[in-house]
This record gives sequence, structure tokens and C-alpha cells, in this order.
Amino acid sequence: MTLPDPVVGAVARQAARLTERLRPLLPAAPLPAGSDAPVLDLDLYGDAALRDPAATWAAVRDAGPAVWLPRHRLFAVGRYADVRAALKDAETFASGDGVGVHPLANRLGRRTTISADGDAHAARREVLLRSVGARSLAHLKDDVHREAGAVVAELLDAGAFDGVRDFASALPLRIVADLVGVRVPREQLLTWGRATFDGLGTANERGLRALPGALDLWAYGRRLRRDAVVPGGWAASVFDAADAGDITPAEARAMIIDFVAPSLDTTILATAALLHHLATVDGLWARLRAEPDRIPAAVVESVRLSSPIRGFTRGVTRTTTVGGTTVPAGSRVVLLYAAANRDERQFPDPERFDLDRRPATNLGWGNGPHTCVGIHLAKLEMQALLRAMVPTVEAVRTGPPERLENNVLQGIARMPAELVRAGAAGVTP
Repeated sequence: MTLPDPVVGAVARQAARLTERLRPLLPAAPLPAGSDAPVLDLDLYGDAALRDPAATWAAVRDAGPAVWLPRHRLFAVGRYADVRAALKDAETFASGDGVGVHPLANRLGRRTTISADGDAHAARREVLLRSVGARSLAHLKDDVHREAGAVVAELLDAGAFDGVRDFASALPLRIVADLVGVRVPREQLLTWGRATFDGLGTANERGLRALPGALDLWAYGRRLRRDAVVPGGWAASVFDAADAGDITPAEARAMIIDFVAPSLDTTILATAALLHHLATVDGLWARLRAEPDRIPAAVVESVRLSSPIRGFTRGVTRTTTVGGTTVPAGSRVVLLYAAANRDERQFPDPERFDLDRRPATNLGWGNGPHTCVGIHLAKLEMQALLRAMVPTVEAVRTGPPERLENNVLQGIARMPAELVRAGAAGVTP
């Protein structure tokens, strides 16, 4: 089903080594003419930035409303008000030339919904919403809640488990992977999704090593035909839209990426972070058990803090200002959702989990015309797990999490965990 990639993989590894060797010899890109932005010598996609994201986001926010990153030849925006305003102004901050840093990744993303503007974006988004919009998901609620109950029951019996593999990945892999409706192993979807996000970063070693996987997904979509997808699945729905003339056949094949990449990884990372918060935020789980109507707020606040997407880029179509700082036309800007969601200018005590925060201000699912189409599905899955836990789980325990290192995604890769059955002897809630 997938392309053999030993040659592509070998080339990517060699290119990565060459890139790392040449990096110190490459001159830093000067601030573009006409801009008065501060210059910040930060490797946004380097190991240090990924391992200490809080310090990275603070450095960007403190430097200014829009800062020039000479290593990556782009501007970074990390303050909440500025990121939100840019997301709402899709004419100035356009997605049509891709939302990554790497030009090849942006090229591969052509005809996807995330890499579109105007009428093309509206048409593709409407097709996706037929499958994952709030109304479309109504018939899935019972199945999701039933499966969530089964997951919780299994993990209560299991004792120790991995919070990412066994808890956070359960509903996406048991339900969503099948709904996508492509005839590939579920784990392959995860591999493709993670590689695609990694490839949207810069051409560092991490991004180049992800290239074979991203190319494989792209090639799979290019050759996909209706007879290779499950009738009635989400993938089939885009072919139905092409038959109806709503989109082109080429768009339909490319839009498979819209289902595969965003529908699994981001929800898995958000759910793993939620489990960690339940175990580590003092009194949180006890309050949710006592006040289950606060479960939706807990999901939103957890996504604010975890922000599974670090940020996407936009192309600047006309000279504009960000917080009073000039950004010239033709520039590329990375809008850092994760930095904005911890901006003290918007959120008092932003590092604290606050169940009573106003949820509407969260940028974890983006904002504006490109707000994540899977937002309702993600909320449904996360809320279903918590509701299944309320009657049977008295305490949540987690061990030290291992951070995921990905150019665009952030979160937990592995984490020991345990659900303690309600009424168990010796339990301290």
C-alpha cells in the first residue's frame, strides 16, 4: 500500500547531515527592508526550543509583537491579540502558498483545505464539514460514549498503562481511523500524520527525516481512487463532492491529507495532556466528579495549556503592521498559537490550569476562517472519556511524561499512568 522508500530515506539522511554541517557557514538573513521588527537569534525548531517551550514562547513574546528570526528567514508572532487578529485577516495573512516553513512541504500541500484561500478554501472546507461538522457528528455520539466507556473499563482492569498509547490514542484509532475510510493500517495513519507535521517545519534533520513519510502520504493521495476507499467513509465523501462538481478530482485526492493528518495526532496529544492535568492539578479531578457540567471547560482549558499545534505560517500579501511593527509584503510569518495561549497580556497567571477561565478565548484550535474543522470531534472524544470516568474512577495517577519532539506538534510522546477504581481501599482522592 505504501511506497518503498529506502532510497528516499537514504537521501533524506544524507541531506540532513549536509544541512547540519553547512548551517554554521550560512549567513543569517538580514531584516527585510522596510521593517522595524526586533531581531531574535532563536532556532524555533531546534532541540533546545522544543524541550523548553515555555522559555521559547516567552522569548518571542517579550521581544516584540512581530520579531524577525534570521535563522529561518521569517517573522514570528506570539502575542495573543496579534495572533488572533492575523488569523481573522486571511486576506493579508494568506494560506494559499502553504502553512509550513519548508517550500517542499508547502508544495505538497497544494489543493488541501489548510493551504487554500477565498472561494477554494470555502468550497473545500464545506466538503469536510459534511463529515466532521457538529451536525454531522450527531449520529456518532452514542458510539463514541459507548467506546469511551469500554476504554475506561479496560484500563481500570489493566492497572498500569501508557497514557498516550492506551488512553489518548484509543478513540482516534478505534473510531476515527475507521471513519476516514482508507484501506491502510491504523498505525500507518499515525506515521503519515506525524511525518507531515514534522515536515512543515524547517529543513533541519528532524524535518528531512520526516520527508519520506510525508512524500508517501502525498503519493498515496495522488494515486487514490474511489474503488480504493471504504463506501460511506469520509474519504468517499470527497469523491462524492468531486462527482457533484463541488471540487475537482485532484482536490478530492489531495484532501485525503486533511483527514489523515489533523484528525488523529492533535486529538491524541490534547487528550494525553488532559490526562496529565487530571493527575497533577490539585483538586481538578475531584471537582469534575462533583461538577461534571464543568467537563467541557476542563477540555478547553487543557487544550489552551497544551496547544498541540505550535504554530503554522502564513504568507503576507501586502505590507501591514502587527502591533505597530511593520511586516513587508512577501514575508512569511509563523503564527504561534502555543505562545499566544500562554500570553500574560490575555490570561492572568497563564501557566495555571483555571477551570473558571472564559473558554472562548482559546486559540488551541485556531481562529477565523481556518479554525480547525475537527474541533467538534475532538471535544466529543475528550469529553466522552471524562464522562465515562466520573462514576468509576476515583483518582488519576501519572508518571514523568516524555516529551514529543516534532517541528510543528508539541505534547507528550509516552507517559506511565493509572486509573484508580472508585471505592478502592487506601485511595486518597
